[in-house]
Amino acid sequence: LQFVDGPRGVVLRGGATTLPVPMARGASWNAELEERIGEAIALEARTFGANWVAAVCVNLLRHPGWGRAQETYGEDPLHVGVMGAALTRGLQRHTIACVKHFALNSIDSSRFLVDVQACERVLHELYLPQFRACVEAGAGSVMSAYNRVNGVWCGQHERLLTAILKERWGFSGFVVSDFIFGIRDGVAALLAGLDL
Repeated sequence: LQFVDGPRGVVLRGGATTLPVPMARGASWNAELEERIGEAIALEARTFGANWVAAVCVNLLRHPGWGRAQETYGEDPLHVGVMGAALTRGLQRHTIACVKHFALNSIDSSRFLVDVQACERVLHELYLPQFRACVEAGAGSVMSAYNRVNGVWCGQHERLLTAILKERWGFSGFVVSDFIFGIRDGVAALLAGLDL
């Protein structure tokens, strides 16, 4: 696997095409164009030797201080899901699409500390539908988030990673942790459904 980041294009080395940020692309409401953008990113990634692209950020914009605000499409789960699924389909034609950050990641300044509390209804009606749309669009990988949800770190959250993602939704790809501090307990993460 050769990983590259996104979502403004291939973030690997100089010379890659820089595209408008997803927040701007989301304002177009043009899922067909977003799918074509995903394919273009994937093809360019392959020219740099990459085959795994973390360009699908489908967290909802909830906090004005979120450093990744420009990397998502907006604050509505249906809209974000349609656009994220389109990008996923385009990427998956030539690479492995990585959907991030699973789940409820919407603040940067305290992302290593925050514990997001959400009931099952809020999870399934607001914060998870866009991830499911990307899984159903054929995403090959999902990246866990730094934060906690209902008291458990996302990188070792059995309910999110196994019960919902792998069992309920039938996700057959692999789950990767976010980078620094993405894993607090390696054994707990593996037992919860983290793969890499």
